[in-house]
Amino acid sequence: MCRIRGIFLHTYVDCPIRPADSPCMFSSLHINGSCSSQRMSLLENFLVLAVLCVTFFMWSYKVEDTLLLHLFYVPVVLTGFCLGRYRARLMALFCILCATIIFLPKFGSEAVTQIPLRNLLVFILWSSTLLLISMMVGRLSDNWHEALDTLRQAHKKDVLTDSLTGIANRRAYEFELTRRISQWERDGTPLILMLIDIDYFKKFNDRYGHPAGDAVLQGVAHTLQIMVRKADLVARYGGEEFAIILPGISFEEAKDVAERIRRLVEEQRFTYESLTLRVTVSIGFAQLQVGEDAISFTKRTDAALYSSKEAGRNCVHYHDGTTCQQHGIGIKTDFSDLAVDQGTTSSSGDERFADETTGLPTQRVLIEELRRRTAERNRYGVDIVVALVKVDQYAATPENQLRTLKSLMATVARMIGTELRETDLIVRYSEDSFGILMPSTTIQGAAFPLRRLCMRAANYHDMQYPGLSYAVSIGVSEVGRSEQPGTIIHNVENALNSATAAGGGCVVFHEHDYCSMPGYSAV
Repeated sequence: MCRIRGIFLHTYVDCPIRPADSPCMFSSLHINGSCSSQRMSLLENFLVLAVLCVTFFMWSYKVEDTLLLHLFYVPVVLTGFCLGRYRARLMALFCILCATIIFLPKFGSEAVTQIPLRNLLVFILWSSTLLLISMMVGRLSDNWHEALDTLRQAHKKDVLTDSLTGIANRRAYEFELTRRISQWERDGTPLILMLIDIDYFKKFNDRYGHPAGDAVLQGVAHTLQIMVRKADLVARYGGEEFAIILPGISFEEAKDVAERIRRLVEEQRFTYESLTLRVTVSIGFAQLQVGEDAISFTKRTDAALYSSKEAGRNCVHYHDGTTCQQHGIGIKTDFSDLAVDQGTTSSSGDERFADETTGLPTQRVLIEELRRRTAERNRYGVDIVVALVKVDQYAATPENQLRTLKSLMATVARMIGTELRETDLIVRYSEDSFGILMPSTTIQGAAFPLRRLCMRAANYHDMQYPGLSYAVSIGVSEVGRSEQPGTIIHNVENALNSATAAGGGCVVFHEHDYCSMPGYSAV
């Protein structure tokens, strides 16, 4: 393991850090391979010289004791262990030749007949054994080196590569940034650092689910890779942020690169099952200055990225050493501006990921997120509350008044969104109801916003539809430890049914170990 560790450190120092499949990663292996070949060549030369010295000594003093033939096992075994089976066979043949010279100083027929039969048999047996040992040790050594190389490559990939996107990870980014700063201090090569953040990614994840978010991360990572040179490094900086290290380009060239990246991501469409997804990015970059270290350099770049977010996102800012300046125009976006086209492969509403009327995700997303959050709850004890909100007036509205029904559901969806946090997940649960998942919240904490939502809906009046009631009934349940998603949904639906049976316009909690609050019903 020490040897592997040393190889890795050598790679970090001498070569730009890349994912395992990049050209630079192979170049680092080539550098390490060259150094290793030199060491192996020196070892081979030393062993050959040692064999020649032993041969010269035995030949000069006419040593004819066959026991000394065992000295030749040492270079053969060392050669097989370090250099593999082919070199070991050559070394074995070389040793046999040297032994033949020692014990057959004359090559005439009379000399051969004068050799004792016992010595001749010992010599033949020794030669056969030497060749066999060279093949066995060499094969074992080759298998061991192959296994070690496979382990090294797998470990290198795990250490340097982000498992989701396949690009360099944060550790690889930090090594490469340090190396490039040292290169700039040594020979003055210009260095640009660019930080890229996907706009509204948290909301995107909450609405369409983590699998769709992962598909977007992979798509953006691929887009960034095709936009840069082989000498550049694209890394996942953290979460929905990416970093690009651009050595050897000017500040003006970096402006063009950043704007091209922004436009390309904005024009890209990423697919996930029946969804066609669209996102935008905010970009900030800076150029390394004299006397600046990695921390200061990153802070200036991050300040430029923050300026892009403050300016409305989907734009580019750079830090010129004093202030942050915008490059290009960009189009300010809101999360509602990010269009998502529905595919036609889904045959039912439950199979789709977004509701056409409200733009909210559907019941399927709630179930998937609940399953994931329940696993977190079982591992870490995180509090989770699930609620269902049913529109009381929906069933009383004539079905032919489709526009009225859409306005009713869209209005209630906006009410729910304004009363809850950004971290809460809101979905269109059914035709007349919404689902809410509130992570890191107890049932006491959920009671206040849900009560306010119930009161606000009851008092809401729309000038366009003056006779329409927006009152809602709400069923709430806190997720218990080791409770399955199916049981949780059943509990919430029971609470909602109780609220509806009580006449609507109220909140009902499903009890676990929590006493019902005054003024509320409890199942």
